[in-house]
Amino acid sequence: MLDNKTGLLHLAAIMKARGIRHIIVSPGSRNAPIITVFCKSNDFECLTIVDERSAAYFAIGMIQQLQKPVAIVCTSGTAVLNYAPAIAEAYYLQLPLIVLTADRPPEWIDQGDGQTIRQQYVFDRHIRKSAQLPHQILNTDDLWYNDRLIAETLNTAIYPVSGPVHINLPFAEPLYQFDQVLHTTPKDISCYKPEQRLNPKQLQQLASIVNSSRKKMVLVGQMTHYSRLQELLTELAHRAGFVILTETTSNHTLEIFHGCIDRSLSRMKSPTDYQPELLITIGGAIVSKRIKGFLRKSKIHSHWHIGNDIPAPDTYQHLSASIPLDAIRFFEQLLPYLSSDNNEYSQLWNVLDKSAFARHKQIVSQSPFSDLTIMEFIFSHIAKEVTIHLGNSTPVRYAQLFDHPAQRRFYSNRGTSGIDGSMSTAAGFAYAARNLQLLIIGDLSFFYDSNALWSKHLPSNLRIVMINNQGGGIFRFIDGPAETGLLEPYFEASHQTHARGIAQTHHIRYYEADDFTSLEAVWNKFMAPQESVAILEVHSPARISGEVLHAYFDALANDNDLG
Repeated sequence: MLDNKTGLLHLAAIMKARGIRHIIVSPGSRNAPIITVFCKSNDFECLTIVDERSAAYFAIGMIQQLQKPVAIVCTSGTAVLNYAPAIAEAYYLQLPLIVLTADRPPEWIDQGDGQTIRQQYVFDRHIRKSAQLPHQILNTDDLWYNDRLIAETLNTAIYPVSGPVHINLPFAEPLYQFDQVLHTTPKDISCYKPEQRLNPKQLQQLASIVNSSRKKMVLVGQMTHYSRLQELLTELAHRAGFVILTETTSNHTLEIFHGCIDRSLSRMKSPTDYQPELLITIGGAIVSKRIKGFLRKSKIHSHWHIGNDIPAPDTYQHLSASIPLDAIRFFEQLLPYLSSDNNEYSQLWNVLDKSAFARHKQIVSQSPFSDLTIMEFIFSHIAKEVTIHLGNSTPVRYAQLFDHPAQRRFYSNRGTSGIDGSMSTAAGFAYAARNLQLLIIGDLSFFYDSNALWSKHLPSNLRIVMINNQGGGIFRFIDGPAETGLLEPYFEASHQTHARGIAQTHHIRYYEADDFTSLEAVWNKFMAPQESVAILEVHSPARISGEVLHAYFDALANDNDLG
């Protein structure tokens, strides 16, 4: 028996067959059929989060932890538009977010009916694929078309590049009383990923460029940790003389690699000596603006970007080859063709790093209570196994200035680098994880995403450090805003808001500190295992923090007495 909900039943059956188990639902009426079909089934874990923007970011966090697609479901109208920021983030982070939106039948669009907007293709600029399922299933051809759209869309979420997909579902009445028994057999279309290989001639051509280059660099962008990739990068450094530059969000940290890029670049006296001839980039976003400027000014002969994203980004304006391979497969194929190198270029970077580290320790030890020293306290007082989530904008930048143990993992919404959704994303990640999760977030990001705390799914393994410097501290970090005369009212958006009331509203444990003594006093209580999430609000002096940061970089660049 066919009716206008048969297509929805087939969607649920195909998602079940593909192992898509987690559904984040935002309440509504038009999406009642989706809620009914998925949430009455024991095959899906359905969570309810009212705020659609927060729900979508929560799903992003779950995807990052589970490494599997997660679906979000909302009603029609402006509820759909609230998904847009997280969809853009998922697009640039290459995360398989499945977006299911309820809609009215096409004949009722723009006819003055409630909660009705133009939903078809509404996310088209930041989505891997959009599909609108047939609103009527009258015959087997309609059902074939419905299933084909579902399969094609779900396949596109994972291949050739993972990313968000949108399925719009127009529903006519009834929304609540309909036959939920599947009487037909869904037709799926499998997607098999081909093995990726370069041919021997291509590998020989690439290897000849590597072997003839004296100064070789791999820059690792944002990614998940892979043990095999870390082994390959180590071999590139040891045997082939590559300098491996990483960031916290690269999640590949070893002593042989060169982290703390901004710290070292600030210490650099003769930049041309450190410029690579060959640059290989892997992974996603790079936080450091300094390394971008450094590489754009460098005389790079060859720049290869390794990754399935086509076209490859030409971030450093030297791109000469795009190689659409997984980084592990690429280096496994290339390494046997490479000759040994004496590592002179790497030794040059080693000396620079050691000098920058020594100077860094001097500066931080003599700096007053400020954003910089608060971050130093946090990183020196947490276990290696704690996963750290970094809010935009200053936390993710400050984290780049400190050394971290190899076991530590970092996550941040660097796909679009917006302040919205950082807390919701961390909450979703923590919900899907077992170990302790620590979010370090600025005050504007915290208040902007405070609806993340309005959720019955907040996990007890989440800790939130909110550094309250009464405004957007990033604008004291970057050059320009302070010179306009409009820093505090318009860029920094100075305020006197605190988190205590929000914590009380949501029945969340709350701690605060405003100096080293009070921070030391509450830290262990804050981090201790508890049955609920906890917030630590650290009050930081905005003006002093800005002055300390500028003094930090000035001191890195010279050897004057710090006294």
